[in-house]
Amino acid sequence: MTVSTYGEHAENAAQALNNLIRDAGIPADEAAVDQLLHCREAVVDALRQRLYDVGQDSWYPPPDHLPARTPKPTLAVLDEKLATLVDNIAFALPTLPLDERRSPADYLAPASMDPTVEAWRAAAIELLAASHALSAAAEQPWRTDPGAGWWVMRDVSVALEAVVVLDSRLEEVGLLAEHQRPDDAMRLDEKRMVLSQTARVATWHATSASPEAATPRMRQAAPSTVVELVSLVSTPDDLADAQQRLARFLRPLHASDAFYAAEPEITADSARQVTASQLYLCRAFAKAAGQSVKTGKFAALFEERAEVLESLQPQISHLLDVSEERDPNMRRFWQQSELTTAVARMEDQGVPIRLQPTQMVELAKATHEVTHNLGKALRRELLRTNSNLRDGNPRHADGPVRVGRRSRLEATLTDLINMPAPKLPVAQFNNPPQRAALRRTLDMTPTASQPPSPFPAARSLGTSGYGQ
Repeated sequence: MTVSTYGEHAENAAQALNNLIRDAGIPADEAAVDQLLHCREAVVDALRQRLYDVGQDSWYPPPDHLPARTPKPTLAVLDEKLATLVDNIAFALPTLPLDERRSPADYLAPASMDPTVEAWRAAAIELLAASHALSAAAEQPWRTDPGAGWWVMRDVSVALEAVVVLDSRLEEVGLLAEHQRPDDAMRLDEKRMVLSQTARVATWHATSASPEAATPRMRQAAPSTVVELVSLVSTPDDLADAQQRLARFLRPLHASDAFYAAEPEITADSARQVTASQLYLCRAFAKAAGQSVKTGKFAALFEERAEVLESLQPQISHLLDVSEERDPNMRRFWQQSELTTAVARMEDQGVPIRLQPTQMVELAKATHEVTHNLGKALRRELLRTNSNLRDGNPRHADGPVRVGRRSRLEATLTDLINMPAPKLPVAQFNNPPQRAALRRTLDMTPTASQPPSPFPAARSLGTSGYGQ
């Protein structure tokens, strides 16, 4: 069974809202108007629920069904208050009285012959389904990752601006006169200014498109008897997940961790294997990224890490383990071997590593985590008091020695640790067409029928200081 993702529902909803804005028709039939208003209520509820899912409200719905008075927006540090202002705008929208609300099945199930009502119904269904996909997803990174949260906030602000524009048309004919609403301090143009700026800021800072693939949690199948110790790689799409799994295996333990038993953070053999393999992978990923214009800028990111790893490789060639103990986490070796073998197999079989921009972003982030954790684990093991690693270079006349601070190896590891994480906004690579079309339509839809003056007001000159 195929389950639609949040991104698919959001695209369908944007198409329906776009059709509503471009078609200013309003039905005259009483039953059609009633269905329209209830579908509009479902649209508003879906957007409020989505704001709740990104943590913009501590309870849902509000106990008194109405929010507090909305503060007037000020331009000072506006970007810092955008999310809160969007939340206030959403909960200040006109709302049907509770006793007039009907079951969603009564107004969402029957199709309408009126195209306007049908568009509202489609928007309501898709927005509710999209919000449900976020609420019921097994993993919800948009609650903790600002990059993913901004992705959701961009969709909310664009859809909410469309609703605000459509509400202004319904207000003109009196269809929202009986709705409940708080004392709203924001005018229509102020709401649109806040919402459009929110969409713009969200586009800048949306560094993860993980909400696009969100689906409702399915019923758990019977547990498998096969234990997957590593993440298998069969296609290029599996590379990011495998790198993320390896990054978790390389993450160093702290003394306060329950499973910490003072064992070595990483062994010499493990450090050499991961370093050499990641050097090979970074070069392969850089080559793959350079094959497309959309992913070309990621090639430099992989090449920079390859340069540091290439410098690190000869410096750890003589590392020795004081105690010949087995690596405390053999899954590092297995996962790294799986990755290296899979990429080598793809090259031998002529399978190109072609990834979408969003997938390349995830691979870049996962590769950064791997190299970061590798450098941190190796540096911590080298510098701790009871280190199990020694430099066994033959140039040391007295045998293997400790690696000290400010040594060349320690400086190289510090450079590897401090390499910046990829911060490229996913929004510039993943621009859903229907949501982009809705944004363009809103940009071309004026707020007032009378255009404002484009000319600045004349400055008044005081006579007392004139000519001095």
